[in-house]
Amino acid sequence: MRTFLPIFFIASLVMGALTFAPARAEELKTEEGVSDMISIESDHLDVNTEKGEAVFTGNVKATQGNITVQGARLTLKFDETTKTVNTLIAEDDVFIHWQDRQATCDKAVYRLDKETLDLSGDVLITRGEERLTGQKVSVDMKTNSQTVEGEGGRVQIRVKNDQESGILQWKK
Repeated sequence: MRTFLPIFFIASLVMGALTFAPARAEELKTEEGVSDMISIESDHLDVNTEKGEAVFTGNVKATQGNITVQGARLTLKFDETTKTVNTLIAEDDVFIHWQDRQATCDKAVYRLDKETLDLSGDVLITRGEERLTGQKVSVDMKTNSQTVEGEGGRVQIRVKNDQESGILQWKK
């Protein structure tokens, strides 16, 4: 199974973010203490092999290495051919902690096969005193690019001017 980010992701994210800052799977594997093992706790689990998904509900906490994702619901979707997880979706009061970053949002979607992370709904990413807010944050880890949208509101960012900012850096 490919590395979970965000457990975003299992998904940052579980995605996610979903950090918090996602990193490429290869970068996470080189980090000390990080493995392919994902630990998930929840009040309930439903597995539907025909749909190729597992849905964890109630006080969900997913951890891989130094990435933790919490929320009310976590859905893992499996590739029909390889039977490996290809998409992680965390929903409802999502909280992601990764290294020195945290993110909160309503929903986080981490697509392992495409190496993309989408955070939506009142997104707040913090790193120390730095902050980034918007309604949607999309991260492409292959190209190390990100887009922040206000969707009717404003995008806001606060960075330190006297040192290198890390809030917009999505790799390790």
